Amino acid sequence: MTNLKLEKLISYPIKSCKGIPITTIAVQSIGFAHDRVFAIINADNQILTARENQKLLTISQEIGNDILTLTTSKQAPIAIDLTKKSTNDIEVGIFKDRARAKVVGAETDAWLSHALEEKCRLITIDSTQLRRMKAKYNGREGDLISFSDIAPIHLISEASLADLNTKLERPVILDNFRPNIVVSGCDAYAEDNWTHFTIGDCEFEITLKTPRCTFTTIDPVTTQVDLQQEPLRTMSTYRKAKGSVDFGIYARVIKFGTIHIDDTIKAVRRDM
Repeated sequence: MTNLKLEKLISYPIKSCKGIPITTIAVQSIGFAHDRVFAIINADNQILTARENQKLLTISQEIGNDILTLTTSKQAPIAIDLTKKSTNDIEVGIFKDRARAKVVGAETDAWLSHALEEKCRLITIDSTQLRRMKAKYNGREGDLISFSDIAPIHLISEASLADLNTKLERPVILDNFRPNIVVSGCDAYAEDNWTHFTIGDCEFEITLKTPRCTFTTIDPVTTQVDLQQEPLRTMSTYRKAKGSVDFGIYARVIKFGTIHIDDTIKAVRRDM
């Protein structure tokens, strides 16, 4: 597939907060550097996503010089030193699972509690006790993830989004789906039939199509939940298989390195 082109690379340092468009990123076994290595927990030590608190989508993130800066429209920014080691160990809930993490600091907790209007804390994944990618999602021995839902890398094609929008009364945007990689130059849903893809010197193996949930029904701009459950309802009419509504693909990293937005992307299709 020689017409493929990288259109966007996006990282989400704090799970469920706004993504950061990037032009160069290191690719590790658990995905993009810093991607979803942080999360926010509530008073019950359960990881929050925008499914539970839509205000997460109002928090912007920026990384520079080993500093993660958070901003909202309602309060002054706060800076988090990415080189500072957290030592306060904690066990947290993520969906129905448990994970080991470390608490970042009281100042950040106060800032986030004000932004989200509920008591919460910022945590970072314990890099010595990463989560395992589940076998039911085609995870293999040694496949590890941070606070990603299922797999390290998530890709969507612009053509797939454009096709979906022809079926909706109100178009949605890529932010409804929170991909790491956005590509152009292929037919709609062509990514469904890939087995591998390469970007520069990095190589990725497809693990499964991306199961979608109610997160897609949250408007990433207004943070309002669509009362008609769109686009999930429409996707279920033509993208449902084996009880899952799929859109986009998940991948594991099998060759690490650094990728750039102007790198060549190539995909390998399975035999049809």
